[in-house]
Amino acid sequence: MAQPTPWTPARSARDLGRFARTVRRRRGISQTALADELGLTRQYVSEVEAGVDNLYITRLFEIFDELGVDVRLVEREQDA
Repeated sequence: MAQPTPWTPARSARDLGRFARTVRRRRGISQTALADELGLTRQYVSEVEAGVDNLYITRLFEIFDELGVDVRLVEREQDA
């Protein structure tokens, strides 16, 4: 029987960034490599992982909270 997939609650930009950093590191990808693949700067990836607030993300979590919505992050399995 398959184990349930563990999920991580997300309530802020910091939670999203921390999850992204954990997954990136687990997969052995550098910030630079991820940034290059996405056409971003390494600095931007660093800011996302640090959970630098932006108004859009902050408001989105306020809306979810008001509506009683939980955001749960689950890492997908990598393609073989």
